[in-house]
Amino acid sequence: MPRPAPKRVHPSGRLTFRRNVRAPKADDLPYLHADDAALPWTSIVGDDTRPIEVEIGCGKGAFLLEAAANNPDRFFIGIEASPPYAEYCADRIARHGLDNAVLIADDARLFFADTVPRAAISRLHVYYPDPWPKRRHRKRRLFDLEFPGLADRAMQAGGELLVASDNTRYFGEILAVLGASAHFRRDDALEARYGDEVPGVAFGPTNFSKKYEAEGRCRHRAVFTSTGLANRGASGLDGPMTSRATENWVRFCATGEIPDRGGLARRFGELELAVFRAGDGFRCLEDVCPHRGAALSDGLVVDGEVICPWHGWRYLAHNGECTTLPGSMSARTFELRIDGDDVFVRLPG
Repeated sequence: MPRPAPKRVHPSGRLTFRRNVRAPKADDLPYLHADDAALPWTSIVGDDTRPIEVEIGCGKGAFLLEAAANNPDRFFIGIEASPPYAEYCADRIARHGLDNAVLIADDARLFFADTVPRAAISRLHVYYPDPWPKRRHRKRRLFDLEFPGLADRAMQAGGELLVASDNTRYFGEILAVLGASAHFRRDDALEARYGDEVPGVAFGPTNFSKKYEAEGRCRHRAVFTSTGLANRGASGLDGPMTSRATENWVRFCATGEIPDRGGLARRFGELELAVFRAGDGFRCLEDVCPHRGAALSDGLVVDGEVICPWHGWRYLAHNGECTTLPGSMSARTFELRIDGDDVFVRLPG
């Protein structure tokens, strides 16, 4: 019988259909599971000095097995939310006599937050992640605003993040999350080099990729490289994160996109922000007038004040203070910085 899912394992690991997998037959499996606390990094990699690659959601292990067999000069870690699948995959690795792969049953976000040291990973694979299409389940999606910072921190600068999906809508959201982040840049040259699939290196093979190819379904792929932003100037590079908080800087737009006397709005999850030109600089406010809820981005900026388009209430662009009725509720402000021609804003942690 499969052992009960540890508390750290994502609730998806307890779904009944994911337990319908045969029990492992080999002994001494390359398998570890996280309980209430994080696993020590040394218990996973030991003193191995080979470059490390991680696959999130390895399922039955088709890609991990191919990658480990064809790349003995690299060490592979598979993260799987379902302990039965993690054990099944570890069983396949053991029966092929491979010593350069290990399976971990853990929540991927927690694993990256408190287990992986800084700059420890050279390549990260995420193939056909669950899109969790129901609205009430979307919080379970891997690619949220927090994940790019977690992944960048764990990766070496220039490290590769490879992602594939058959779900067009979710893939678009993945591109939006990573494209808006200062932690990753899409790499067209690498995508062209890898093409549809390089077995054991990029995009597969996986059980899903084989199935979708046979069915003629569309398979989307992208490669991003880490900017190393999360580790710039960091000290203690050998330790895990002390908390799940990340810098949360996201790319908002190019400076040239912001109108001279107005604002530009963007939505990040449930948060709507607007960036304005104020004097010779830029300011970021929540795109909601505290007075009546109008979109401030539809108003004008005059003498460093953002004017609400509905009733003309004024807010200082640099601190959100209301000058129409001093002492009334201020507009919410957000930290902003300019990097070259790009505008980045810092989201709440």
